[in-house]
Amino acid sequence: MRPLKIPRDELLQRCANTFKRLGYHGTTMDALSSACGLTKASFYHHYPNKESLLRDVLDWTHERLKQSLFSIAFDESLAPQERLTRMGRKAGKLFQDDSIGCLMGVVAVDATYGKVELMAPIQRFLDDWTLAFAELYGGQHSREESLRLGRQLVADFEGAILLARIYADPSYIDAVIERGLRQLDCA
Repeated sequence: MRPLKIPRDELLQRCANTFKRLGYHGTTMDALSSACGLTKASFYHHYPNKESLLRDVLDWTHERLKQSLFSIAFDESLAPQERLTRMGRKAGKLFQDDSIGCLMGVVAVDATYGKVELMAPIQRFLDDWTLAFAELYGGQHSREESLRLGRQLVADFEGAILLARIYADPSYIDAVIERGLRQLDCA
């Protein structure tokens, strides 16, 4: 296999931006190769179809968020409230930023209409995000209740991300952080 003309991380970043901007169904291999500055033939040499590329993009995005966002929940040198505050601030920046945005949400909506095989990587992402939030509640609640609270916080964040983007108002994300902090303080 010939080497890529751009680093793999940059290729996946550009493809993530393209999928996020155009959605799964609106993204073509032409758009992807153009975004990466590669010929379509060169692009097909590395990825036989957009599904295989999207799986790489989803895995890469998930891994980046595990390292940069979810890991904060496991930093025991910080109180749970501080961890949630830091996660919230970082999530707000990441998901409002065009570099990642809510790629999982965009793809999930498209995947429900005919590409259900793409749901598995999105579910893994959401499960890891849930586990990170559940970690914050673990000292005060049962495992089952911590997971329930974690799932609810993920759902709240996903909704807030969507509303923040639609209305160009990050206060929706701030409100989720505040509700999460109140839940931690009440426990």
